[in-house]
Amino acid sequence: MDLPLEASPSEPQWSPRPPGNRILITGAAGTVASLVTQQLAESYQLVGIDKSPIIDRAFHETYQSDLDDTELVDRLVEEADFVLHLATGVPDGKHGLYAIEIDATNRILASARAHGTRRVILASSNHAAGWPERELIAGTGDVHVKPSDPPRPDGLYGATKAYMEAIGRFASDASGLPVSVLRIGTMRNNMTLPELIDSDELPQLGFGEFREQRLKRTWLTGDDLIDIIFDEFAAREPYRLRYATSSPDQDEWDHTVYTG
Repeated sequence: MDLPLEASPSEPQWSPRPPGNRILITGAAGTVASLVTQQLAESYQLVGIDKSPIIDRAFHETYQSDLDDTELVDRLVEEADFVLHLATGVPDGKHGLYAIEIDATNRILASARAHGTRRVILASSNHAAGWPERELIAGTGDVHVKPSDPPRPDGLYGATKAYMEAIGRFASDASGLPVSVLRIGTMRNNMTLPELIDSDELPQLGFGEFREQRLKRTWLTGDDLIDIIFDEFAAREPYRLRYATSSPDQDEWDHTVYTG
């Protein structure tokens, strides 16, 4: 199942399924999922899919499978009230990015539209608009990025996340499917923010003041992400895009929710 190459006047419209409490989580074995499942499982029945084994006991059902199993994915979306699309193809390079950020996102949105999923949350990234930060580092610009600004990706990863944001908008505009896009910041399930700042991870950020300030800006805790997810589940607007970090008072990224 795919979204159309171009919308038509006869485009099928989204009709919500009856309220329920079942969430499908893609990328269920990943870091982001591991930081939110325990709290989500207190109110929802969780179904996870990942190509890696899923050992998290918060899940009611798990499936070890690639997202190219179209029949399985369509069935899991059909049975879900909400979808958290957290999977990424980064570990497999450009082919993985195409398979997950582009192709799988397209099919998940098409299935969600057809089956009345109450909302799809797409895991985007600050890298979808990461180029202004490169200009800041180079001393050629300032960083104040609003979610309403045009995407300015800083690499292929960011470009595929920008595609994800755009295809989510198209699916919402064309059918009324509720879609939320979260530009998720930096998350770790094995260290605190101070430990990450002092570690040798992310060497591209250097090891000085810029590294510290940048990680403080992008850091996102599981508790804060849970609050954001619940906000999105309760939202009424058909399309929403926002930055998701634990530092909403910083100047570089505007944390208003774009709904226009």
